[in-house]
Amino acid sequence: MKKSILASILFVFILYASIQMADQEQSSSGEKDYALLELGLIDSSIKSEIKSINKASHIDRSEGGEYDLGDYPDTLTAYLGATPTLDGFIGEGEYDDAEKILGVSGWHSDTPPASENTKDLSVVGWVKHDGNSLYLAFDVTDDVIYGFDTERWLPSGNPDANKLNYDKGWPFWGDGIELMMNSTYKWDDGSRCVGDGRSWQFCCSTNKSVLGGLGVGGLSSGLPLNEEVWNRYESWIRNGDMEAAVRLKDKEEGRGYVFEWRINPNPCMMIDDTTYVDLSKETKVGFNIELQDLDEKEKGKGNFSNMHHIDYWAKVASNRKTDLKSFGTLIIKPEKKEH
Repeated sequence: MKKSILASILFVFILYASIQMADQEQSSSGEKDYALLELGLIDSSIKSEIKSINKASHIDRSEGGEYDLGDYPDTLTAYLGATPTLDGFIGEGEYDDAEKILGVSGWHSDTPPASENTKDLSVVGWVKHDGNSLYLAFDVTDDVIYGFDTERWLPSGNPDANKLNYDKGWPFWGDGIELMMNSTYKWDDGSRCVGDGRSWQFCCSTNKSVLGGLGVGGLSSGLPLNEEVWNRYESWIRNGDMEAAVRLKDKEEGRGYVFEWRINPNPCMMIDDTTYVDLSKETKVGFNIELQDLDEKEKGKGNFSNMHHIDYWAKVASNRKTDLKSFGTLIIKPEKKEH
């Protein structure tokens, strides 16, 4: 009788341990797959098979089920305006001639959304052009700045995330914004950013930059991660074709930071092999904005690499946000905005 009871207990214990090990393996694999997906290292044709890595990612936040991808339903307009000064300060009236961007309420999230608490994470942005360059500015409210209010902790899946290189570093790692552009305004079910003027993902961080290194905010290159793309992006930064000013807010302004971002259409907005976006003509390009928030590591428990919030502007499913068909539309107009 005793042997029978002991055998039963042993069987239950082995079964429980097997289930726990399977869950851990699935979680680890899921986080790895998500990271590869984010970095552009998994082909989009198989990414529909990848499961979300946390419960928040399983939640369908749309009212009518899955979003209808490929219609570019979200739009912004870049009107002709005065040339702003890229200094990290939003001067009085400097962006009155620009279209305003408000978030993150109404945006879409890979994590539990931050919109319930605007001091946790919110943003006011602007977009315009001066006939020569495209300009975006972002005034971000963020109550905890990674690397300044916290240690520069690293994700368990990548202890080299803060390195500024293509083989190990994550350019998106830190508080910051990622812009995505598809200048061709063409896509199919499997297309993603190629990493040249036709389509790209570019990261701007409070935590690090190609020009300043770790601890100095600025452009920190982008995705997909490979040597050719990294060298191209770095040349854009060093040549001034892609330029950003980053400033942490003073205490009197509240917690957060300001980005001002300039993009030169040639070479950064290519329509085909010989043609670039002409800002003097009305043009549509694919476009998305992603806002990333790292707080203390424990605050992001259950999310990808413990990131506190990952919110993006275009209305797409979380695991499709980097598909070209999933972007929104930026309409470039040659006329000034009506007041």
